[in-house]
Amino acid sequence: MGKINPSRVILGGIVGGIVINILEYLIHEVVLKSQHVDTMKALGKTMPEGGSTIVVWMVYGFLWAIASVWLYAAIRPRFGPGAKTAICAGITAWFFSCLLPGIAMWNMTVMPFSPLEHVLELVAMVCAVLAGAAIYKEAA
Repeated sequence: MGKINPSRVILGGIVGGIVINILEYLIHEVVLKSQHVDTMKALGKTMPEGGSTIVVWMVYGFLWAIASVWLYAAIRPRFGPGAKTAICAGITAWFFSCLLPGIAMWNMTVMPFSPLEHVLELVAMVCAVLAGAAIYKEAA
């Protein structure tokens, strides 16, 4: 069993971060923008906008992707290298970073549960991990 290659985790995370940030933009600024505006309005708030908000979400996307590629690297010895393992890592990352928090927010009546958003997030997150995993190589 090889050791995790940190430089490849970071490089794969950067690639995955580019993918997730592009897909998240499309999901939240194109497909679901009006739904998000309506939800925030119902909460008596406005959608946060501006450069600092975008920067925070972009950094979040890169950190999420690095952690997800690390997860891929960690399970790779057990599941084997390749797309199937990357998909498993992407689904796991989606489960913990999207689905469970979404259920919690819905349960506390803070946000409505959006099946469409969660399906789109699942696809985006799996695509990002697939891209990052394609870059990853074990340490020698």
